[in-house]
Amino acid sequence: LLFCVTAVISRNQEGPGEMGKAVLIPKDDQEKMKELFKINQFNLMASDLIALNRSLPDVRLDGCKTKVYPDELPNTSVVIVFHNEAWSTLLRTVYSVINRSPHRLLSEIILVDDASEREFLKASLENYVKNLEVSIKIIRMEQRSGLIRARLRGAAASKGQVITFLDAHCECTLGWLEPLLARIKEDRKTVVCPIIDVISDDTFEYMAGSDMTYGGFNWKLNFRWYPVPQREMDRRKGDRTLPVRTPTMAGGLFSIDRNYFEEIGTYDAGMDIWGGENLEMSFRV
Repeated sequence: LLFCVTAVISRNQEGPGEMGKAVLIPKDDQEKMKELFKINQFNLMASDLIALNRSLPDVRLDGCKTKVYPDELPNTSVVIVFHNEAWSTLLRTVYSVINRSPHRLLSEIILVDDASEREFLKASLENYVKNLEVSIKIIRMEQRSGLIRARLRGAAASKGQVITFLDAHCECTLGWLEPLLARIKEDRKTVVCPIIDVISDDTFEYMAGSDMTYGGFNWKLNFRWYPVPQREMDRRKGDRTLPVRTPTMAGGLFSIDRNYFEEIGTYDAGMDIWGGENLEMSFRV
């Protein structure tokens, strides 16, 4: 781990987007940039200029940087579902998991392709991931099945004690994994979500998210972010490095004990459209 972390930190940080900095496209290329934006609904031109293993700032609170976690943590399978994802964002997600996770804790990365049509996501992707230093499986859905059934396929194929679900355009920062696994080691029925930082869809700047909001929902059953209530601040005695108990999760990124996931009935495989699985999983838990 030390070697790969050092490699990520010590390389040339002058390149586009290094340390999470914004990438600005010159005026002459703005038209082409707008055309490319339509493909994935983010600035593909900016993404493609950034290294696949770019460096990122450590945005944690100081108290989090010095926390010590148990040696014996459960290992995890990381499941990432994609459909026609851009090469640079998908592989940047994979590299960030490999480079910023202790390898003893990383059982495997499972990429579930939900019937992508893009040629580069077929043989080129398979050949590319063969050479990476962590076991990577690619599972192909025979037909477009949607996020939930694709996630279920990935979960069914996983071997790790914990399943960690990520989106296909994330970047994990230093120390992202140990706190998630440590909570599950304490209580296997805990389902843990990281703080979700923000990557600008326009400049790919990496911006720290807030630890003062948590998940909730309104009477229309729409997921919303709400301020962490005073009772939760009091329970933690003002220590913001302790986890927040939250009634609902955003659903995109979380870790769950694999056996517990099965015990609560996994996801409802009848869900067709993205956007309800966060509340469903929250209610099951």
